[in-house]
Amino acid sequence: MIDSRLVSYRHAILMRELQIAGVKLEDLARAWASLDGKLVHFDEGKTKTIWEDKTGHYAGYVVETEEIIERAIGYARARAEKEKGHQSPD
Repeated sequence: MIDSRLVSYRHAILMRELQIAGVKLEDLARAWASLDGKLVHFDEGKTKTIWEDKTGHYAGYVVETEEIIERAIGYARARAEKEKGHQSPD
């Protein structure tokens, strides 16, 4: 069984490391391209215009990473509102 406290602690450390390292959206997109085995295409696309980048990997990963972040923000706000509503009155 997974200890949820340990997982929460690990996630908190990862989020803090993101801040300390100064991770930017493009870093996340690049990491995702790397996981997909498309890092070379991603890096090549960065140096080209959108019209020259025939594979579309750079723009594609950046746009999809933007969408993931936007959705995560929305989910976090909804979770915070839900948690706020479940708090007992003082």
